Amino acid sequence: MNNDKLNLALERFVRRFEEFNTKVLEEFGKTIKKFEKLTPSQAHKLAQQMKNGRDIEKILADLERISELSKKDIEELLEITAKENIEFANTYYEAKKMDKVSYEDSKQFQNLVKAVEKTTKGEFTNLSKTTALKLLKDNGKPLYLDIKKAYNEVIDRCVLAVATGQMDYQKAMYDTIKQLSSSGVKKVYYDNKGKQAYARRLDSSVRMNILDGVRQVNIGIQEQVGKEFGANGVEVSHHVNCAPDHIYIDGQQFSKKKFEKINNNLTRPVASMNCRHFVFSIVLGVSSPLYTKKQLEQDRKNNEKGFEYEGKHYTLYEGEQLQRKIELAVRQQKDLQIIAKASGNKDTIAKAQQNITNLTKEYKKFSEVAGLDTKMNRLRVVGYKRTSTK
Repeated sequence: MNNDKLNLALERFVRRFEEFNTKVLEEFGKTIKKFEKLTPSQAHKLAQQMKNGRDIEKILADLERISELSKKDIEELLEITAKENIEFANTYYEAKKMDKVSYEDSKQFQNLVKAVEKTTKGEFTNLSKTTALKLLKDNGKPLYLDIKKAYNEVIDRCVLAVATGQMDYQKAMYDTIKQLSSSGVKKVYYDNKGKQAYARRLDSSVRMNILDGVRQVNIGIQEQVGKEFGANGVEVSHHVNCAPDHIYIDGQQFSKKKFEKINNNLTRPVASMNCRHFVFSIVLGVSSPLYTKKQLEQDRKNNEKGFEYEGKHYTLYEGEQLQRKIELAVRQQKDLQIIAKASGNKDTIAKAQQNITNLTKEYKKFSEVAGLDTKMNRLRVVGYKRTSTK
C-alpha cells in the first residue's frame, strides 16, 4: 500500500483513540471539579453515588464501540494491502510468462490475510481489560490501574483532599491531574507468565499494531509470490535517516539464507518494533536494486553529517528522535490543559498553555536548524483549544 493511502487509513484509526483519550481525561477532570466546594460528608456521599453510577460505564462502552468499528476496518485495510501486493507481483509473473494471480481466486492469500487479521484484531478484543492509566503511589512508584479502578482511585483522592481541609483544593489535586495527563490511556502488555511487561499510549499502540499487520501481509505475500516465480533473494527497502542498528542492511540485497541469518541476530528484526523497513522478493543477479550504491552512500553520509544544535552534534536520525520527544511533550501539555480546563484549575491551564507555546517554538526552531520537516499534525490533540494566558 502506498504511503499516502496508508497514512490516511492510520489517521482514521488513531483519531478514534485520540478522541477516546480526550473523553477520559475530560471525564476525570469533571469528576475532580465536582468535589471542589463540598464538605467532607457531602464528598463521601457523592463518592458512593459516582462509584455506583453509570458515567464511567458509558466511557467503557464507547471504547468497546470504537474497538469493534476498528476491527471491521482492519479487514478492509489488509485486503487492500494484499491486492496491491499481488498486483505488483503480477509484473514478475508476466516476465516469467506465468498466469497472473488474483486475491479472489487464491485461498492461500486469503488464508494469509485472515491469519494476520486474527492477530491484529486480537489487540482490539476486550480492550477495557488491557487499558490502564498510570498514577503514582505515595512513594513515587507507578500504579497501573484499569480505567474503572483509576476512576475510583481519583474519587478517593478527591475525598481525601476535601477531608484534610486543604486551603486550596486545586493545588492539592494538581499532582493527580498531572499524573493523569502524563499517562493518558495506555495499552498494557504482559509476558508469557501474565506479568506486566510494559505499557504504551493506546493511540500509539494502535498505530504500531496496524502497521505491523500491514507489514505482515506485505512480507507474507512477497514470500509466497517469490517462491512461485523462483526468487532466491530479498531486497530491504531504503529510507533516509536510518537507525544505526539497521544502517548496513538498508537498501541492500541478500540471498534468502544470508538475510535470515542477519535478521535473526538483530535485536530489532526488520518490520518489527517500529522498524520502517520491509523486504520484497527478488532474483539475485536479475533484479536491479532500486537504489544505487552511490545514492545509499550519500544518504548515509548526510545522516552522519547531521547538524549542530546548541553546542551538540546530532545525526539526522537522532534529530528525528528528538523531534518525536518534543512532539510527545507538546501533546502531554495539551492533555494537561484539557484536564485542567475540565477540573477548573486555572493556574494549571495557564502553565500548560505557556509550556505549549514554548515547546512549539522550540520544535520549529530545532527542526529548522536540523533541516528536518516539521510534522505539525503530530502536535495535534483532539479536543484541545488554545486558551489565552494573559
